[in-house]
Amino acid sequence: MRLLPALLLLLATAQALAAEDTPGLGRTDTRRPVPPDRPPWNAVGEVEAPGNRCTGTLVGPRSVLTAAHCLINEDATALAPARDVTFRLGTRVARVTAVRIDPGFNPRTEQPWRSDWAVLTLDTPLGEGRALRLSREPPREGIALALPGWQHDRPGVLLADLGCRVVVMGTFGGQGMLVGHNCAGTLGSSGAPLIALAEDGGFVVVGVQSKAALGRPLGVAVPSFAIPLR
Repeated sequence: MRLLPALLLLLATAQALAAEDTPGLGRTDTRRPVPPDRPPWNAVGEVEAPGNRCTGTLVGPRSVLTAAHCLINEDATALAPARDVTFRLGTRVARVTAVRIDPGFNPRTEQPWRSDWAVLTLDTPLGEGRALRLSREPPREGIALALPGWQHDRPGVLLADLGCRVVVMGTFGGQGMLVGHNCAGTLGSSGAPLIALAEDGGFVVVGVQSKAALGRPLGVAVPSFAIPLR
C-alpha cells in the first residue's frame, strides 16, 4: 500500500500534459552537473529521434540502452525507423542501424511499462573502454543509486542525482515488475541508467528510466536483469 501514492502520481504524469508540476523534480533540486568525459558518465549520451530527445547508455561497443517510448514517431502510432535515430556522445554522432525492443511494447499507449526498453545498434563503435555492464540480478531495496541524464531544462549539461536509492523492487500491477526509486530526473531523463556499485567495485546499470512522478523525485525503471542481452 505504501506504493499507491507514487503510482497515482506516475499515472497522472502520463495523462496531465498541462500540469504545473515538473515531472521528476521536487521543491529542492538534488541534481548536480557531472563530468561527461569521466567514468561512468562517459557512457551516457543523447538519443535523438524525430520529435524526441532522451538519454541513452553505452552497454557494448555498438549497443545503446534507452527507453522504447523515446523512439515513438511524431504521430504517436509506431516507432521511428532506425535510420532516423542517432546517438550523440559529446562531439561524436553515430547513426542507428537496428532497434531491438520488447515485442509486447505498445507505442500507442507506451505500455506495459515493463516493456519500455530498447537496445540500439550503432554504425560505429563508441563504447570501447566506456560501456557499462547490465546487472543480471534484481537490485536490493535501499541500495544507493545515481541517475544521470541529458535533461531539457539544462541543455548541454549532464545532470545526475547522486544521492538516491531503490525504494522498492516489485510488481506494479499490470505494468509488471519494475524498480521504484527516489531519483530526481525530469524531461530528457527517459532512457537514463540507474547506476549502482557492483560487489567488485565497478559500476553497473540496474535499470533504465521509464516514468517519473509529477512534482516529486520519484520514478520507475525497467530492471536491467529483465532485458535480454541478445
